Parts: sequence; structure tokens; C-alpha cells
Amino acid sequence: MSINSIVTPISHPRTILASLIEKDGLPFRDILSSEAISQSIQEISYRNRYGVFSPDIMLWAWLSQAIDSDQSLDAAVSRVIAFHLSQGREETISSSTSAYSQARSKFPEEVLSNLVRQSGKQLEENIPTSWLWQMLYHLKLVDGSTISMTDTQENQALYPQPDSQKKGVGFPIARIVTVISCVTGAVLDLAIGPYSGKKTGEHALLRQIIDVFKKGDVALGDCYYASYFLMAALKKNGG
Repeated sequence: MSINSIVTPISHPRTILASLIEKDGLPFRDILSSEAISQSIQEISYRNRYGVFSPDIMLWAWLSQAIDSDQSLDAAVSRVIAFHLSQGREETISSSTSAYSQARSKFPEEVLSNLVRQSGKQLEENIPTSWLWQMLYHLKLVDGSTISMTDTQENQALYPQPDSQKKGVGFPIARIVTVISCVTGAVLDLAIGPYSGKKTGEHALLRQIIDVFKKGDVALGDCYYASYFLMAALKKNGG
């Protein structure tokens, strides 16, 4: 089954995900090209030696791991081994998860962010007119939340834990604001910052990514976003 047979203008996301999960190897290879990943890598300073887990192989395995019913490292490495066998490659790949885990931990966050934005933009550009609101307008949802971060020294410095938690027993908290396409469900952009302090509210974070709204777009948010300042900023941006 080719990826083109399941990703069509009338495909339901659940159907697409189910088909991807059922496929052996690295099915995201047919959706996110090596060229797109390589281009994003070249835009930043990153290592040149990869071994078996090159950026494209690692990312395809990571995406498959995220949607698989078995989200273990072993299952992800097994997919890579299956992919190599399907390509007729004769070199032996270790079933150890160490190399994959290290490659994943070293993968630049900036590359992931850029690929998410590029994928979301591409989806928006290819939306059929019949999917648009009143067949004219791109409907974009904005919302915010807080998330618990991994308890590392770097995260504690960037996203301090709440004052109510005792030092050393809490987790760093970050605030995020996302803009999501109401048609494709894709994240179009995201801003992140500390959960409290100056310029860390949802309005402040939204202003960092407000350029995601283009002329003719319709912004949809809850009552928190109903401010004259924000409406003026969106109008100025062409929304």
C-alpha cells in the first residue's frame, strides 16, 4: 500500500494514522522527505557524523514511535532494522537502543520546530477551497496552556518551578501558546516561555507568533483573547 492511497483530500486523520501504524519499517519516509530534513539541518550548526541513525532515519523512527501502540525504544529500533532489510542493505544493525537514544537526545529542537512550521504551512497551502470557512477563509485556533518540563538544571533556569513547590521536589513549568489550523489540525506555530513573570502571559506569547495570521484569516479563541489590543494587532496584520 502506497502512502498516496491513504492520504487523500477525503482521508480522515484516524484512518491515516491507523494505516501508518500498520505499515512496517519507516512509513513517514513517504511523508517527510530526506531533502526537507537535510535542508533544515543545514540551516543550523549540527554534527556531521551520524552512523546508522542519520537525521532522517532517526526522525522517521521517532515519529513512528510516537504513534505506535508499542512506544518502546526496542520497537523503534526494530522498525529501523526492518527498513534497512527492505532496502536490501547487507550491513548488520545492532538491536541495542543506545545509539538511537543518543541520536534522539542530540537532535536539535530548532530543526523540529522548523519542520513543524514548514509542514503546517504546506498543508494550509494545499487545503481545497471547499474545506475553508464559507469557502474563503482559513480558520485558525489560538489557545494556551502550561506544561510540566523535565527536571534538569537548564529547564529550572529557563522555566522555574512554582513558588508553592519546595525547591528540589517540584518540576519546571512552562507556558505555551499555539496556533492550530481548524481544518487540518496541524500546529502552525508555537511560542513558549516561563509560566509567570513579565511578558509571559498568553497575549505576550501570541504576539511573538502573530505573523502566522495572514490577510483574510479568521482567528478563533476563547474569551481570554477578546481584547481591543489583540484585535487591532490582528487587523494590522491583515487578519
